[in-house]
Amino acid sequence: MGVPQPVDGIIPPLPGPGFSGCWTSGGAPLILHAMKPHTHCFLGLLALALAPALPLPSLGTALAAQSAADSGTFIVRHGRDTVATERFARTPTSLKGTLDIRNAQATSQTYEAVVAPDASVPLIQVTVREDQDSGRVKAKLVRRARVIFREDSAAVDDATRRGIETRVFGSERGAVPYMNLSFALLEQAVRRLRAGAPGATQVPFFNLNGGQTLDATVSSLGGDSVAVAIGSVEFHLRVDPAGRVLGGSIPAQQIVAERLGGS
Repeated sequence: MGVPQPVDGIIPPLPGPGFSGCWTSGGAPLILHAMKPHTHCFLGLLALALAPALPLPSLGTALAAQSAADSGTFIVRHGRDTVATERFARTPTSLKGTLDIRNAQATSQTYEAVVAPDASVPLIQVTVREDQDSGRVKAKLVRRARVIFREDSAAVDDATRRGIETRVFGSERGAVPYMNLSFALLEQAVRRLRAGAPGATQVPFFNLNGGQTLDATVSSLGGDSVAVAIGSVEFHLRVDPAGRVLGGSIPAQQIVAERLGGS
């Protein structure tokens, strides 16, 4: 396998044993994920998405892991170039945001997630558009997807111009959705880990673009910083006592995320 070439100024990591490189249709790189050999797919018309709502677990003290309403913006840079901007708003029961990618397609990904008392995400909806709105042109709707997490699986309803397809992927209980360059969803993973068993160091991620699940390892870097290792990619995050990500980086790719604002 050859060395990946930079796309939109971001250098993807090299694949390792048991991993594959995942890329969005717009060329923005995703991290590497271990493939699940037992992943299985079914076709249908929103069958699983219309199932009864998941009961949210009652975990008592886990409620303390949820903060008051919060919002802000992450500016993601590679060197001096801004490669993405993410605006988000968080409440104890929801996380909503829009991730704008600086690529040739002007890709915009809007997400709405339900947050459970244990900081897990039982449901997330994502809408992908290309070409920003202007006075003459409306942004083009490319894809709309809904993911429902149930026990050790994830049901994905994917609506595109080709129609609607439902797929069921093998996953892990409590998996947190992963979206390339979304630091708000990385923060949700940190919150999920803190709401779990004391001393836990791993949290599973579900790749929204490819359906793979991979356990991430979280370790302290001293002070207010933690490292989140997902496959061969390591994120460094500054986290306050409430679990808010104040900024971060991907050192190997020279990516830096700066948080602006907050409430």
